[in-house]
Amino acid sequence: MKLSKLAFTAALSLLLWGRSSLAQESYEPVAEETAPPVKYVLSDNTGSDVDHLASYARLGDCDNSCNSGCDTDCCGPNCFPLADLGEPNKLIDNCFLQERGISVGGWIAQSYTWNPYRPVDKFNGPMTWTDRANEYQLNEIYLSAGRAANTEGCGWDYGWKVDSLYGTNYRWDTAAGLESKWNSNQFYGVALPNAYFEIARNDLTVKVGHFTSPVGFYAVGTANNFFPVLPYTFQYGEPFTHTGLLATYKVSDKFTWGNGFVRGWDNFDNSGNPNLSYIGTATYTRDNEDTLAWVGLFGREPNLSGANGGLSTRYLQTLVYTRKFSENVTGVLQSDLGVQGDATPNDSVARWYGLNTYLYWNQTCRLQWGLNGEWFRDEGGFRVGQALPTIGSPSARGYAQPVGFDGSFYRVMFGPKYFFTPNLYTRVAVAADYYEGKRNGAGNLPFDDGQRNHQELAVFDLVWTF
Repeated sequence: MKLSKLAFTAALSLLLWGRSSLAQESYEPVAEETAPPVKYVLSDNTGSDVDHLASYARLGDCDNSCNSGCDTDCCGPNCFPLADLGEPNKLIDNCFLQERGISVGGWIAQSYTWNPYRPVDKFNGPMTWTDRANEYQLNEIYLSAGRAANTEGCGWDYGWKVDSLYGTNYRWDTAAGLESKWNSNQFYGVALPNAYFEIARNDLTVKVGHFTSPVGFYAVGTANNFFPVLPYTFQYGEPFTHTGLLATYKVSDKFTWGNGFVRGWDNFDNSGNPNLSYIGTATYTRDNEDTLAWVGLFGREPNLSGANGGLSTRYLQTLVYTRKFSENVTGVLQSDLGVQGDATPNDSVARWYGLNTYLYWNQTCRLQWGLNGEWFRDEGGFRVGQALPTIGSPSARGYAQPVGFDGSFYRVMFGPKYFFTPNLYTRVAVAADYYEGKRNGAGNLPFDDGQRNHQELAVFDLVWTF
């Protein structure tokens, strides 16, 4: 059975990439001076940028030509560029800020998840962000303000960024010793994903403070992602935020690398971890917009065995490969690998790893489609399980099954993203989750109050950007 599931995931990945190759159109290589930057301005016109190495793989702005995404020569009722609807509204847009390179924006995101099994505990198993079954959630009221440091390769410049969010998503985006000092509600609270300063000299940029992690493909802030649902790889395999220093150097228009030290995973002070961790990044972009991004973390993190004072050595790396097959089709392939010694209650080595693949298609400037296949393996049952409360969210409530799901999680997800206006869009995600592995220490399975090894559900959300 295990081999059949692995074969299914591999086949799905090949299907995604094979079909996208068939859809490939000829396109001109990106000129070196216009190659995708490490920071990508959101296509939703929020005025915020994403501090994420693979963020530019997300779908960008549509072609403003009348025929974008259409087979006809003129626009019909369902096919016209968003620009025809007018300029997107911005929270603050004046000359004083523009002259100083300061952007202010954000969004309001709310969702409803339909779970046909109607679990008594009201949780969609270990799924997070949209974790509540058959219940409305105000996921995020997100506010962002900042100035990007941009020397254009010569001279000095400075930048800064402050992000805050209120909603049910706060519970996972907190750091020990920071948000833990002011949040007390089980489901709603305030998180501060970014609060940093950066200084740049020629091609070197140094970021100091509290910032979202550059690992993987998904990013903190639901509007930064195509789907409103978090993958298992992100929720259980990767950190959300760091506090420390990260220096990034642009070696060439194609290659960027960085090094730094942070206070570990989701940790602001010594509350959760007194040790420093190393963080390294590297991004290579080819002229045809193929991009490979690597992030590595190495340090001592909390374990479940109590060995070595409750801390042991952990290594995590993520690899993200993106390819723009045509002007309207983009593919993403991500792998994760995490290892920690003396991690489990019986002092065993814990390993977690997986594969995530995405395919995005701009059908029109109003309508985009996404397809996702995921496999995440929690070897030793160290990662997947009760995600809350944490040191950073001590009052928060979440999925209550204890960790110990020693097995593999599989997901297939599909859905559209549709723009009503340049500022208002909806996302629909139809997901099927399957678990193959051992029951946890309580004798339960991951879904439907511990009774099932699978679930199928649909997530509906509405996002208004400003």
